[in-house]
Amino acid sequence: MTLLSDIAAPTFHRLDVEPAAPGWTCFNPTLLATRAGLVGIVRSSNYRIIDGRYVIPPEDGEDIRTANILVFFDNDLTVLEAKTLKVDPYQGSGFPVHGLEDCRLRHTANGIGVSATVRNVAGFDGRCRIATAELDVDAGRLHSLRVIESNSSQEHEKNWMPLVGKAAWLYCANVGGYTLTVEAAGVPGEYRMLRREPSPAIAAEFRGGSQLVPFRGGWLCVIHEVRAGANGQRVYEHRLCWFTNALRLERVSERFAFRESEAIEFAAGLAKHAGTVVISFGVRDAEAWLATLTEDDAWNLLHPISRNQQ
Repeated sequence: MTLLSDIAAPTFHRLDVEPAAPGWTCFNPTLLATRAGLVGIVRSSNYRIIDGRYVIPPEDGEDIRTANILVFFDNDLTVLEAKTLKVDPYQGSGFPVHGLEDCRLRHTANGIGVSATVRNVAGFDGRCRIATAELDVDAGRLHSLRVIESNSSQEHEKNWMPLVGKAAWLYCANVGGYTLTVEAAGVPGEYRMLRREPSPAIAAEFRGGSQLVPFRGGWLCVIHEVRAGANGQRVYEHRLCWFTNALRLERVSERFAFRESEAIEFAAGLAKHAGTVVISFGVRDAEAWLATLTEDDAWNLLHPISRNQQ
């Protein structure tokens, strides 16, 4: 598979922050540009993937646990401060997957918040659901957790992609030939799904990744696709994508891996910073990384969708 360094000139930064507990891993970071600078959240969990299996410490039984680490960056992307976020208590269901998984940072009416996957909130059945929470940066606390009701209790809901600056997410790049969004319905806590612009066939297997960030008159993001690797395990391939302001997909990059061509790499953040595009991603659910590209390099990776991709 093509590596990002084969088609562009990225700079990579490994995020060596302390995990939330001894022996835990750090991975799948997200990013957000704020007036005070770039902030991030790094996921930290108690399991490791070994030969395609989730291996959990014996003392945790079968419970998968996730905590999240708030990170503040200097202009050169060095980590200035990192602290594990507290989460206000919520009533659980007893399902053995705990915490807010794969957060995406977003701006909210109250400041900064996240959307994330949850599985053990009371009243739900253990299937993945999207929840929102507000972030108190000073206190290092996530609060006001709210699960967004799904259209179907039979489906997992994961990897919704926030439109930065809007109360909306890209839900899917292609359903029935159209992009779908989830947007605030005008009543606090209520959302509706909207069919947007026609979508090309190439997007049929696109899955969620980063936020969508305003970029050159439209929206820039990173998505992933899944394939079977040489060892039979899943491999994630990524693309940069550019949508018009009306959310018509018009430009895509070729598929690429960030650092490892036969591994699960997962991008959950993208931000513009100091004339660059910064992408945050995890490797093997065990490492957290940033990749930076100049804005021109990012744009030059994006090619108009051809007729045979329609």
